[in-house]
Amino acid sequence: MFYNVCMRLPVKIRLLVSLALVLQAAGLASAEEKAIVPSDVKESLHMLMEKKEREADQLKRLAESILIPAGEFRMGNAEGEDDEKPAHRVFVRAFSMDKYEVTQLQYETAMGENPSYFKNCPLCPVEKVTFHNALAYCEKVGKRLPTEAEWEIAAKGGIDDVFYWDGDHPDGYAWFGNNSEHHTHPVGLKKPNAFGLHDMAGNVWEWVQDWYDGGYYENSPGENPAGPKEGNEKVVRGGAWGYQPELLTHTLRERHDPGTRYINGGFRCAADTGN
Repeated sequence: MFYNVCMRLPVKIRLLVSLALVLQAAGLASAEEKAIVPSDVKESLHMLMEKKEREADQLKRLAESILIPAGEFRMGNAEGEDDEKPAHRVFVRAFSMDKYEVTQLQYETAMGENPSYFKNCPLCPVEKVTFHNALAYCEKVGKRLPTEAEWEIAAKGGIDDVFYWDGDHPDGYAWFGNNSEHHTHPVGLKKPNAFGLHDMAGNVWEWVQDWYDGGYYENSPGENPAGPKEGNEKVVRGGAWGYQPELLTHTLRERHDPGTRYINGGFRCAADTGN
């Protein structure tokens, strides 16, 4: 951590810090030489180290994932769009899902860049990421993107309905067109679903593994469906900060070219449990 903090300092100051440390380590520094690093530089270094420690605490919190138990649920919506039909029973094996959408802080730490439009908000979800960016991040942290079926069973939180707030007003559970003020918000500020997952509706759309096929549900496997083997567009789920509440349903299917970057599109990761 100390090395990473030092590397953020200007070159001349890094040289002073390095020289002071070498002299002190060798036992060759006098009292005057030990003061070779100016007090204001020491204070800046201290503040940077504190910032890195706070970031480390946040990264640990944000990396939390939640076990989604194996089970059967009704996927799709008989009263929804054509590509949400027919509603059908699906069994999904146990897996884990990120508690939060991947944030700018997490993405920049792992990937060394922040492509987001709404920058300067480390705890806001990263956006303007392509499907390939999302996939690469999940793989780098030892996870993967969820399938469409995994995403939907996780979003519903055990409630067999199109909204996990089950009749409550969505304002307490999601950032959407009526309350977002036209931008993303830090993850985890709204109430979670019954599984403890935050922002499964609103804030940003979330990439999933599956290729899009509007008629896929007609022949979808009854166990652990993983989508078509090929296609031109990838599915995104969950709605976003600019959408009205009726478009936040957990069954709504949207899709984009996998190379698309858009200011309301992000992701979260999943992982196998080994069971």
